[in-house]
Amino acid sequence: MSCQIRNCQLFHRTIDGGSKQVTPLISVIVPVYNASKTIRKCVLSLTTQSYENIEILLVNNGSTDDSLTLCREFASKDQRVIVNDITEKGVSAARNRGIELASGEFVTFVDADDWIDEKVFEIFAHLNATYNYDLFCYSAQYHNRTNTIISYLFDDDVDLLDQNQKEEIQIKIFAPQAPIFNYKMNTRFAGSVCGKFYKREILSKNNLRFATETTISEDVLFNALALDFFCKIGYTRECFYHYVQQNDSAQNRYRPDSVEYFSFVIGKIQHWLQSTGKDQRFVDAANCLFVHYMFGTLKEDVFHRDNPQHDLYKYNLTKMLYRLKKYVVFKDLNKSYFSIPERMLVVFLTRRYFFVVKLMMDVYKVLKW
Repeated sequence: MSCQIRNCQLFHRTIDGGSKQVTPLISVIVPVYNASKTIRKCVLSLTTQSYENIEILLVNNGSTDDSLTLCREFASKDQRVIVNDITEKGVSAARNRGIELASGEFVTFVDADDWIDEKVFEIFAHLNATYNYDLFCYSAQYHNRTNTIISYLFDDDVDLLDQNQKEEIQIKIFAPQAPIFNYKMNTRFAGSVCGKFYKREILSKNNLRFATETTISEDVLFNALALDFFCKIGYTRECFYHYVQQNDSAQNRYRPDSVEYFSFVIGKIQHWLQSTGKDQRFVDAANCLFVHYMFGTLKEDVFHRDNPQHDLYKYNLTKMLYRLKKYVVFKDLNKSYFSIPERMLVVFLTRRYFFVVKLMMDVYKVLKW
């Protein structure tokens, strides 16, 4: 597969040897919440696509800045832009509304503070004319203030994934650095719904929606479970998606209910593992994710600077462990999946060396493991 395509012709071979133009409608869903500083660049990257047969669904859910006004301004200038304002908060609710409103053959998601390259839709439509994808994935660049990190799923392009490669994506959603694979990911982009084209018929037929019960890892949960329903999957290493990492992003905010949200996601994944009979590779990878969630709970809740109960860390850690032990069997963890800090964390938490855990998190704030 070569994705260095310029001015590509979109066609589909018919039985009689002729050809016809194939331009599937693509629905782009953009959840919008207080994105007035970034939404222009995001929408511009969509309206200037070389492939024009798209609809852009801007779903505003409770913005308190000028986001809704800007969205309506975009709609007044481009009839492909559709604005929907909902009262229910949360990115899951916005994405679900977008799926309900979408009329395209394919659905893709772009966050309001990110942007995509102008050729990505054209290239996807060209490849889809040949392979008729259920799902197509591409790579991403993570931009922060100091550098850019490129995230790949595989070491090369794949026209159609085989079953092993499909399972590899599911495992990498949980454990990007899974030791069972030669090629390891350096980010958790596999779990993101961005950088992917989903066939809408499959989403609708199987009622695939985002869980509104959590505001954390909702796309990880969605992708891990939804992938079971997609068969014809393609991938390109081309980095068309640009993901902006900001210091005030959701992953750095104080979330006092993080243990509740993480417990919900873990419970759903555990049920899925059991009901589908996934093998030990999936179990080990899922446990890796659960330990990662423990770090998240410590960082975003127990030891966050905005937590008014930060001096009660022993009580909060006890409560956290009580909740998580319903889902994580610490004695059966495959430690080869974990970094050294994660291994230390599991040992200190299970032995209730809470003061040492506090010291670890103090060091974490400085070193950013």
